[in-house]
Amino acid sequence: MIRPTFLGFETAKKGLTAAQKGLDVTGQNLTNWDSAGYTRQRITQVAVAPDSYRNRYSSSRVGPAGQGVDITGVGQTRDVYLDKRYRDECAEQGYYTRSSEILGDIQSALNEFNPKSDTGLRSVLMALSDALQSFSVHAYSETHANIVTSAMKNVTQTLQQISSKLDSAREQQIYDLSVSVDDVNKKLMELAGLNKTIMDDAASFQSNPYFGPNELYDQRNLLLDELSQYADITYNTNEDGTVNVVVNGQLAVNGSKYDKIEMTQDDRTGVVGLRWISTNQPVEMLQGSLKASTDYINGRGPNIRNPGESIQRGALYYKDQLNAFAQSLANTVNNIVPEYDAETGAPKVDADGNIIYKKLLGGLSTEMDADGKYHVKDDITITADNLSISDEWANNSGYVIYQRNPNENDTSDNVGNYALALADAVSNATIYFDANGEEFSGTFLDFVKNYVTTLGEDVNFAENRLEATNVIVQNLEDNRDSVSGVVVDEEVANMMLYNKSLTAASRLMTAMDEALDVIINKTGLVGR
Repeated sequence: MIRPTFLGFETAKKGLTAAQKGLDVTGQNLTNWDSAGYTRQRITQVAVAPDSYRNRYSSSRVGPAGQGVDITGVGQTRDVYLDKRYRDECAEQGYYTRSSEILGDIQSALNEFNPKSDTGLRSVLMALSDALQSFSVHAYSETHANIVTSAMKNVTQTLQQISSKLDSAREQQIYDLSVSVDDVNKKLMELAGLNKTIMDDAASFQSNPYFGPNELYDQRNLLLDELSQYADITYNTNEDGTVNVVVNGQLAVNGSKYDKIEMTQDDRTGVVGLRWISTNQPVEMLQGSLKASTDYINGRGPNIRNPGESIQRGALYYKDQLNAFAQSLANTVNNIVPEYDAETGAPKVDADGNIIYKKLLGGLSTEMDADGKYHVKDDITITADNLSISDEWANNSGYVIYQRNPNENDTSDNVGNYALALADAVSNATIYFDANGEEFSGTFLDFVKNYVTTLGEDVNFAENRLEATNVIVQNLEDNRDSVSGVVVDEEVANMMLYNKSLTAASRLMTAMDEALDVIINKTGLVGR
């Protein structure tokens, strides 16, 4: 059977079309090789098969062959398994990235990790210890008493400053969490919008659902990558090209619909929480930066006090440590130096015969009194925020001296013993600390070193885990790029290949034209 006259031209035309589309796609890849989220594209082409139906009834044993090439679509080169692995690991990376940042904020607030700094609690505590040691040798000296007063003021003010910095760090972390929540909601909304656009555009690809709007898929994949940093996500692709996204067990994106997350804060306890607006149920998180934020913002350590708090050691935990230090310091120094009874020349006693001690430290009121000043009062619970030297001591540096003018019933040795006891209590004595149920026994310096060491261990653990997850994420990203990323050298080679195909198809069309010219213009001329 003689093939159709123009079949060769059609074959050459299809070859030209395939080569041109290959060049177009290669150019698209080369110009987007560094575009965020771009996935390498490839044309899918197949050989055109003969019409088997008509061949079945043809008298010729050889059907019309060589009908050319056909492009079935332009697809992406992605590995679904690598995508899932990458996003799962990104959630863990997001958790430890945020954990490291928050713990770093706490480190900065405590100011105990800078070797050049002399404003941390350990530094001012050692300065107080030195001042008390000198005072114990010069127990009558107003000068040394004044140095002790200044050193103790420095300790109380440092505690207040550190506590205030911890509060500010926590407030900043809460603000950062609210920004993250807004960003998550924005991404969920954008995913739902892309779903709708993809569903509308996918109608033109119904003949082969394997192909679709690739650039929209890239945008959606990039959003899924970014969302995986915040939370543990799963997703599945629907027949219409859309995806359903589940965030920590909650269906967050369903076609063109999406749910939102809202941040809440308890006015009484300050505990921060996340809930789904549609169901008013808490967001149950397994991984991601949102979980890290709530874990450490609400982190009170092993002794949780209020609902919603976590066992992680965050700002609340270290506030408890500072409060325990302040309370123990006040309890200690307020039971050493007695009030002096000028009549008896001995310490004052109450009606039960108990020695009355000078209240050197107390809690500073936040309410101004009638005289327009803030005063230290006995009925205020002592914390790191309000610890201050008493009004009597503030107005008279010599208040710390047991007796200024000893008589025959009191000797300088007695005065020195109280000063020495005060110095020993602050520097060497074993003190009991209760930080929200977490007990510790040791010196004041030991206590500070203990929670500083604990923070250092937590920071080290978070940074090590972050480093490990970074390596895994980088390896997975490299593996993904080896499949989905654009390799410039490979694309240049493809460009040369398609250019040769275009030249060959053009030459084929020229040959067909010459053959047709022979058939039309030269066949049958011999013998005329």
